[in-house]
Amino acid sequence: MKKLAKAAAVIAAVLLLFSLLTGALYHVFTGHEWVRKEYDRLDIRSQTGWSSEYCTFVLTSMMDYSIKARDTLEDVYLPPDYDTEPFFNESELSHMKDVRALTVTVMNLGLAALIIGSLLFFFAFIVLKGDVFIAFSKAFLIALGALLIVVIALGIWIAVDFDSFWTVFHIVFLDLESSTFDPAVSRMIRICPAELFSDFIKHFALIAGLGLLAPVIASVLWIVFRYYILSPKLSVGRIAASAFSALAAIMLWAGLISDLLTLRFVGFTLLLIANVLNIICLIIERKNNKAEEAFRKSLHKEDTK
Repeated sequence: MKKLAKAAAVIAAVLLLFSLLTGALYHVFTGHEWVRKEYDRLDIRSQTGWSSEYCTFVLTSMMDYSIKARDTLEDVYLPPDYDTEPFFNESELSHMKDVRALTVTVMNLGLAALIIGSLLFFFAFIVLKGDVFIAFSKAFLIALGALLIVVIALGIWIAVDFDSFWTVFHIVFLDLESSTFDPAVSRMIRICPAELFSDFIKHFALIAGLGLLAPVIASVLWIVFRYYILSPKLSVGRIAASAFSALAAIMLWAGLISDLLTLRFVGFTLLLIANVLNIICLIIERKNNKAEEAFRKSLHKEDTK
């Protein structure tokens, strides 16, 4: 039963990590403040002839429609009358239906992952009691580490060739043919330049990174508590260095993705502290090992006499 409970804790950690990511995605779709700032930065009027306010209204309508917060896009009209010519054509409306289906599916999966993960964690807690936290924390950090590797690989791909990434994404998750539009004809494409999509991904990465910060800190602190306080043989310096390294990785990742210099500075500072702690621990451990070896030799000599 304990093995089954540990497996449940591991699965719960993975599912709850996924639910946190879908929660971050939902926050990006519902938090509209960044859209206006993004359009101002891109100077969207010079590209489309429409104001930032109007483009923000259209894009946020698309985002609301994607998560079922808006029933239709057929009531979005062109200025200056806003009641005669619809903004979206038939192919664009069809594409947005596909986007809506994909987004709603991901959100539903995230909700299901939250419910199932919570139930599995509750089952594991009943069986393992306090030991469930160490199994959950380890699994959560390992899953997060695997996710970071994937994110770094995708980040490199996006930075090198965003167009190919976007094409593959549509091939895998959407219909590529119905997702291809001529900028000369499609108004939707004109208000959605490639830079907007890349910044959308950066914004999502920032929100997800900040959202994951609390469970990462909690997991690291619990592991420190379990293996240092309950098992004082381990070096507290090594554990602290590992904690600082984990926090540094999160801060650096969020800082690089979001271009926030403050997060980068904090990340580099934590990384420096972690390296200093590791060097100090290495020196102390070598001295302790030498002292222990000398003590064992002295005992061996006494036994041989």
